[in-house]
Amino acid sequence: MHMPLLSRTRFLALLLAALVVAVPLAVAPPADAAVKKPLDIVKVYYDPPGRDYSKNSEYVKEYIQVKNTGKTTLTLTGYVIRDNGPQKYTFPKGTKLAPGKTLTIRSGKGKDTTKTKYWNKSSYIWNNTGDTARLYTNKGKLLESCKYKGGVKKATSTTVRTDATTAYC
Repeated sequence: MHMPLLSRTRFLALLLAALVVAVPLAVAPPADAAVKKPLDIVKVYYDPPGRDYSKNSEYVKEYIQVKNTGKTTLTLTGYVIRDNGPQKYTFPKGTKLAPGKTLTIRSGKGKDTTKTKYWNKSSYIWNNTGDTARLYTNKGKLLESCKYKGGVKKATSTTVRTDATTAYC
């Protein structure tokens, strides 16, 4: 097909402009991958060594950790962590987490500090055979879901990497 010179030049300019827009969209990561959450679940220590005795001294060995990945201190009052069942932990009033810092939430009962909070339950929270940790803002928005299967597993599209005792979210 024969095109006049002006039309061919316009056509090529339009084609080039379309490619400049389309190519980055085609190779860009999914939108979820680009989103950086200010608070992130980093670890679920779901099966401490030894037998699962029904004692608080054993419950508190199990924990979940969250990390402030942002650049400002977060006020976590009212934020919630849930498992697959009825277990729910609500961060108490005044809970703050500085940038880059990690907070540990232990199953069982204990005295809260700035680095460690306690679920204050007389039981284990995280199932050894697999569970899902969910983190919500104080307005109920899901920030993260961390699903694991017990035992030594590689990460898949639906579960995180685990070893015999820990899920790495």
